[in-house]
Amino acid sequence: MNRTSSLRRLQPTLLGVCLALASCGGGGYETLPVPTTPTPAPPAPPQSQAPFTPGPGDLAHAAALYPYAAPALVTLDLSYQPTPVAGPGWYLVDKSSCQQLQAPPPSYPGGMVTLDTVNLDENKADNCEPEIKVLATSSDGLLKNTAAKMRMRGSSSREADLKSYRVKFDKGSPWWAEDTLNLNKHPYDLTRVRNKLAFDLMRTVPYHESLRTQFVNIRYDAGSSAGPGPAGLFSDIDTPAPMGLFTHVEKLGGKGYLERRGWLAGSNVYKAAEFNFNADTRLQTLADGKAAPGFEQLLEIESDSGNHRAIVDAVKALGNDETPLQTTFARYFDRNNYLAWLATAILLGNWDTASQNFGLYQPLGSEKFYFLPWDYDGALGFHQQPGAPASPSWDRGLSSWWDSTLHRRFFTVPGNLALLQAAVEEIRSKYLTDAAVKQLLDAYRPIVEPMLARAPDADNLDARGQGTPMEQWAAEYQRLQTVIGGNHRMFLDSLQRPMPFWLAGSDKAGGLELDWSWPAPFHPQGKPISYRVEIARAQPGTPAFAADTLLKTPAPTPGRTALSLGALPAGQYLVRVTASDADGHSTTGFDAATFNGQQVDGAICVQMPGAKPCSP
Repeated sequence: MNRTSSLRRLQPTLLGVCLALASCGGGGYETLPVPTTPTPAPPAPPQSQAPFTPGPGDLAHAAALYPYAAPALVTLDLSYQPTPVAGPGWYLVDKSSCQQLQAPPPSYPGGMVTLDTVNLDENKADNCEPEIKVLATSSDGLLKNTAAKMRMRGSSSREADLKSYRVKFDKGSPWWAEDTLNLNKHPYDLTRVRNKLAFDLMRTVPYHESLRTQFVNIRYDAGSSAGPGPAGLFSDIDTPAPMGLFTHVEKLGGKGYLERRGWLAGSNVYKAAEFNFNADTRLQTLADGKAAPGFEQLLEIESDSGNHRAIVDAVKALGNDETPLQTTFARYFDRNNYLAWLATAILLGNWDTASQNFGLYQPLGSEKFYFLPWDYDGALGFHQQPGAPASPSWDRGLSSWWDSTLHRRFFTVPGNLALLQAAVEEIRSKYLTDAAVKQLLDAYRPIVEPMLARAPDADNLDARGQGTPMEQWAAEYQRLQTVIGGNHRMFLDSLQRPMPFWLAGSDKAGGLELDWSWPAPFHPQGKPISYRVEIARAQPGTPAFAADTLLKTPAPTPGRTALSLGALPAGQYLVRVTASDADGHSTTGFDAATFNGQQVDGAICVQMPGAKPCSP
């Protein structure tokens, strides 16, 4: 962040003071009782409390859902077929430019879409989505010159050197009753097995179904018909080229997905894109119940009943604090499914599932929503890989879901945290065990290691530590055996910390007003919470909150989650609030500010006067 010309230097003053704002856990939620004595660890769930009680609403485990469950390597040969394009339309000029043109540009050599053209599609949100025709042949004999179309898939992974692809067959469902192959490269996962390991482990967990997965070795034949094309990996060769190791993950949603599970045809299946069960003006339906424009910015519709009123009604009901959570939850959700999905996400360390990386199944004719697992390549210790940036204090454990109305209200109902902890303990001891992890990793290794040791994967491993890329791979692969235990400890640790909050700054009569009252203060153990407030000049070239940039803050009014700092000289200021209990367990807010090109967790930057967000 660059300081504006109006920023004035202030004389160094005292450091930020600790504000003892005595806010007890609860803050108007369905609060937990306050323990009579402090405890160094969360209380053990009562032995008589069973987290899972089988019921008629449970998702039945589908027979023969995983016909290719054993780890193996399928070789998939993809042969390019001429894919001409002409006339006016949307075209990719380069990877950063999608334009409406009268004719295809040079990136479509000879008026052909090639794999190089497809590889330019790094922006999922634009109007360009080039795809090529291919013939697919698999080593298991299920595919033999089967006609299909191939395009890029993924979000942030599109920017990696090695891409991920979708291959959709033109007719039928020729590969294990599947009509689509989602071929994931997982370029940012050093081990390249996290997604498959997670889904294979989840096959054994009751009350929610996993997804089919298989390792795939792709060989691509561009053929002479592709033309010379721009300089690239595949466009100017006549013999099959290795594309390396991929992991196919079964498509979430669609007719076949429902049929394979024995679920009701015509049901809704959603994939969360930016959805956390909080109110959002985009979540609306038309008069006939169909999704309104903007709906799929939040929830992508993978199977469509044509009526989406129930999810809109569920979000409205969750936002109504006058209705007890137990009533709303029983109407729209299944306890066994919810606890199984959340406990599994906790143990696998898929912390980024508050607003994405999960699905929802709504059976036709029902108001209930069942959680579905989706996208676990960022789980299982992904963020602890060598060279990974540090995460904010709140982003591990219970607090990862605190900004969601559903999860927050569930956690604050008395007894529910003990219930969740019991579910975590049961799934850890029965299903996500160290022995189960080791068995799968031992089966994967002879498949994965030779593939990663040769081109093109060998030159594109995300190795940022010490040693050769394959030495780093081996060390990280070995570490995978320990991460579920580490995630378990992170969850238990999170039960000792205050929950995070949002920090807001406003200008009142020229003075800076701070407020961090939302969400309301809550401590899982019911302990009083105190807040340390820091405010510092945003001084370029100087570390954030350096001692000589901190300002003295006035004494607060006890019991409040707000502070008036009065008038401040014009300029930009960094503000941070840290919540803590008497035992030193602490957390910062959800906010993050960018300063000197670095992210400062738990902080906001305001421009005074006006308390506007700082200019970049």
